[in-house]
Amino acid sequence: MSLFDKLSISLGYRFQNLSTKFKARSIFKRIGKKLMIRDGNSDIRVFKQIFIDEVYNFFPDQFEPKIIIDAGANVGYSPIWFKLMFPTSNVLAIEPEGKNFKILERNISGIPDIKALKNGLWYEETSLSISNPSSDSWGFRLNTTNSKGGNKIESITIPDLITKYSINQIDLLKIDIEGAEYELFKYKAETWLPYVRMIMLEVHDHIKEGCSSMIDGVVMSMGFSKFTSKELTIYIRND
Repeated sequence: MSLFDKLSISLGYRFQNLSTKFKARSIFKRIGKKLMIRDGNSDIRVFKQIFIDEVYNFFPDQFEPKIIIDAGANVGYSPIWFKLMFPTSNVLAIEPEGKNFKILERNISGIPDIKALKNGLWYEETSLSISNPSSDSWGFRLNTTNSKGGNKIESITIPDLITKYSINQIDLLKIDIEGAEYELFKYKAETWLPYVRMIMLEVHDHIKEGCSSMIDGVVMSMGFSKFTSKELTIYIRND
């Protein structure tokens, strides 16, 4: 790539970011508060994807979810967007990384019925750690760990959430957990999939090879139909 091409791409990103920040003002008015967007970070791109590109705007007719689980909530843009779309919903926002989680708590403060959980979504109860701490803030990956240090993250499972919050049905399960979806669906998924009505999933085959085909087999065998929208894989239960 030539220097001119690199410069053009860099200027393009800067213009796009300025445009997003300008449009953010009207979005903040809809929310009723200003959200934190860190400079020099992936936050601005995540904000654009969710609030401007509306990457998650793919729902069946007359879809009115009451319970939404957002796994990989990052700094809170996606749970807030879901709450704007579905004002009567209750959202559980799960984020394992400490700095992201602090901003998530700040961004959802004052918005009713969004609860932040500092955990990593996993298929069993265990301790986790972030395997790539120097990554961009939207790309942290989890691995199991035996460490007893301060960076340990407690896992949480979907059956844990169902029991703890007395959930009869998960209307929407959004998952963007940087490859950990492989373990989540490979092991024990049959114990919780019957509770789920709709799944929005970002699959990371480049991290876990064969992930998408494995998940297709598990989920579609449980009575779901598959759709795709932008970078999302979507499964909707056949009623």
